[in-house]
Amino acid sequence: MKKWINAFLILSIVGVSSSFVVTLNNSPEPQTTSRYIVQATNLEQARTFVIEAGGEVTHELDIIHAVGATLSDEQLEVVRARAGVKRVYEDRAVNTSVAMPTASSSECALSAEKHLSFDYNSVGWNVTNNSGVTLHLDRMMVMWPRLNGALREIALDQQRVFTGKVRGRSASFDVQKLLANSVDDDDSDRQPIPDGIMIGIGESLQVQVKFNWAIRREDSYEIRLFFKEGCSVDFPLDPKYAFEGDSDTAAKRTHVASLTGADALHWEGITGKGVGVAIIDTGIWTKGTQSRYLLAGAHGHPRFVIQYDATVDRVRKGRFHSDDNGHGSHVTSVIASSRYKDSEFNGIAPDAHLVVIKAFDTDGRGTYLDVIRGLDWALKYKDILGIRVLNLSFSAKPQSFYWDDPLNQAVMTAWQDGIVVVTSAGNTGPAPMTIGVPGNLPYVITVGAITDSVTPLDWSDDTLASFSAAGPTYEAFVKPDVVAPGGHVRGLMGADSKFALKHPHYHDGDAYFTMSGTSQSAAIVSGAVALLLQAEPWLVPDQVKCKLVSTARTAHESNGAHAYSVFQQGAGLIDIVAAQKGSNYHCANVGLDVTADLVGTAHFQGPAAQDAVGTYYLGSTSDYRWDGAADFSRGYVWGGGMAWNDGMPWNDSKIWNDGMPWNDIKVWNDGMPWNDLRKSSVSVGIWVKQE
Repeated sequence: MKKWINAFLILSIVGVSSSFVVTLNNSPEPQTTSRYIVQATNLEQARTFVIEAGGEVTHELDIIHAVGATLSDEQLEVVRARAGVKRVYEDRAVNTSVAMPTASSSECALSAEKHLSFDYNSVGWNVTNNSGVTLHLDRMMVMWPRLNGALREIALDQQRVFTGKVRGRSASFDVQKLLANSVDDDDSDRQPIPDGIMIGIGESLQVQVKFNWAIRREDSYEIRLFFKEGCSVDFPLDPKYAFEGDSDTAAKRTHVASLTGADALHWEGITGKGVGVAIIDTGIWTKGTQSRYLLAGAHGHPRFVIQYDATVDRVRKGRFHSDDNGHGSHVTSVIASSRYKDSEFNGIAPDAHLVVIKAFDTDGRGTYLDVIRGLDWALKYKDILGIRVLNLSFSAKPQSFYWDDPLNQAVMTAWQDGIVVVTSAGNTGPAPMTIGVPGNLPYVITVGAITDSVTPLDWSDDTLASFSAAGPTYEAFVKPDVVAPGGHVRGLMGADSKFALKHPHYHDGDAYFTMSGTSQSAAIVSGAVALLLQAEPWLVPDQVKCKLVSTARTAHESNGAHAYSVFQQGAGLIDIVAAQKGSNYHCANVGLDVTADLVGTAHFQGPAAQDAVGTYYLGSTSDYRWDGAADFSRGYVWGGGMAWNDGMPWNDSKIWNDGMPWNDIKVWNDGMPWNDLRKSSVSVGIWVKQE
């Protein structure tokens, strides 16, 4: 612990760097200025060029041998004319979008009984629609105590929709499927409900669930209802009610550990201990009582947490609350929350120590300059802080080849220096060629999303999330590399955060917020990487990536064919246990050279191609052909993996030859990819429909 205290003292001293302001132009009329990234042979040279031109240096970006600068048009031309200047990029906006595509907050006004009603073998619950629209019930999930025995029947407004026997402790149902199969011999005269189960404006829905018998303990039940309009409501509503066996009275299950196999490693003592995970996002929640699960490790053990605010270039001391947006806290919770329910941790790596880098404001807005400054700071102090993993849960539309993007250059430098970088694929799917920056980098681990269709204990209906971005990249690389759970993921978030206030129907009023996106999928994989590095701390980034992709499980049809294209699911769904036990270390990034890429002596192209009718393909195998179509209507079994040991075709990277492998595609029409950057943005936490 002493060395962490010393590290904090060091950072408190060196955490604030100087900025230089030199004004050479004394014109009485102020000139219009813009923000740029000026890249030269080294940092000092770039800074000198800006100062001598009369500009203001705002950021020191040694990671890419550049500075951030404010320049007028005249000053910009002076800088560009200097022989040592390599590139000048306009700064890009970094924004979060919280627009709700389905229902607004007012359309999702639901209230419910705070208590359950009991009969000798049944449990009842009432929900009321206080919104201005009719709501249609889509799915429901029920969890109950083992002493109840099997679930026998479900009735909705006295309409029996399920009879049978479900053993265990939980069950999830597609309501439309229940209705289609609900008429039995005892109800042969009952009329079907063509429009499904609806709750009209101001009306209530009565839910009744029958078992062998019903234990009268409210803290042993959970009921979740999901509506087609994007709304949801949970029991228990009040934090004082919860499951039996909680770590605290308000804990709920998130299922992310059991869905990925992380819970099995937790029982072996592999919890991410000793591994530093850096998260560049909106900050971390520290104000609420329940935020202690972000600040402490497993079972209350001390966790090292340090915060750097890249927006003001400052290390934040003590228990500083930096996240008024909420996205960063949710992502951090998925990675490392130490809260647990029924002996299952909410997070993947509950003992990892956290390096929180704030690069976005309350509204989720930021800039390329702040994100790159955050990357620069992480790289500078990675050894002192033990940073081994970097989570980047944001995405931007590519504006250039992967190697020419300054954010990508910073990320490649981090990978080269031994940090495993995990990034989200983006929420702009399902069309092909929608992978964003920095997920389009061939080196990093790019993660797409699946959803469990609100049946976390049933793998048979799991499906690729329709919003998950798909490859190939413009440079013909296969992306994403893997997929992970990303549908309706629970995580910790303050009730007064921007996200929770914007979408209150997804917050439980205490500490949990439910969100979907590849941001959450990337967070799960970042936690998985922390577990792998605790078990084998000598691993380098390429080896970590190989262990994950070579053990991932591919979604298959019943006939054995791939259910999704390799450009949609990559190598498949991660399996943390298999990855930890696996012995394949040298199958990732074959043929690539990150050092050559960074110095510009070689750039690389992937093996994907497109035939005359527009189908994307790899090699000659029919399973590796895709016309852009996707089926999200039914689930698939995520079973065996691909034969990575035998050499997969997407390992056949080759040096870029200035030719695109597509038939009629012009990627950047004007040949100047950074001319119109004020019109584009990088997005953190784009709101997507819960799937």
